[in-house]
Amino acid sequence: MTAPVPSSIVLPTDSSNSGKLLRTETKVIGGVTVHEQFVVPTLGMTELGKYFFSSTQQSVSATIQDGTATAFFWLQNPLASTSVALIRNILIDCNTSSTVVAPTAPVISFTKFTFTGTASGASVTPVKYASAAAANTLIVRTAVTGMTVALVGDIGQFAIPSVLTGVGVVYGNKEVIPENPQAWSRGSDLELAAGEGLVVYQSVAGTAADPRRFGVQIRWLEIDPT
Repeated sequence: MTAPVPSSIVLPTDSSNSGKLLRTETKVIGGVTVHEQFVVPTLGMTELGKYFFSSTQQSVSATIQDGTATAFFWLQNPLASTSVALIRNILIDCNTSSTVVAPTAPVISFTKFTFTGTASGASVTPVKYASAAAANTLIVRTAVTGMTVALVGDIGQFAIPSVLTGVGVVYGNKEVIPENPQAWSRGSDLELAAGEGLVVYQSVAGTAADPRRFGVQIRWLEIDPT
């Protein structure tokens, strides 16, 4: 394949124009001075707000949860919502609070769901990236009260490492949804429309008096879907 050849085109003279000015900078290309126009990238959508949720440390359970009645968190986009949530990034990390042996490998599942009803369970307020931004539409619930949840499918899982010996220490982390490299588009984001959500629950059992802990961080955008 032939290599690109530097070139340029000539525009009509603008000496008598009285319209708006465009910002440019000059550069010599192939011996010719040309103007290069500045481009300011923006999102290909109308952003309504950007939000961040960081959970408190959660204790691994000796029994499983089902995601519909029991879970750690339900992120739900209300049925009356007029915005779409784009989940940009999810990170989970874990550690242990003691040297108690915990030979099992419990799994934390991140699962998309749909729901009916009006949620009224306890909620956690996320952080707004801009203090003057609109309040969040996506709600982080710690109780499923008022919702009838139907699981759609996992978008990711995290197996919490075992503590194999009485002096062992466990630590691990995973980006369940990696940071989106396509900063100016929807890219590979998980989209939650009205009546949809994301549940974080333990789908594989732990150990009695399990000493392991984990935390979840979630970042999302809310956009106008039109």
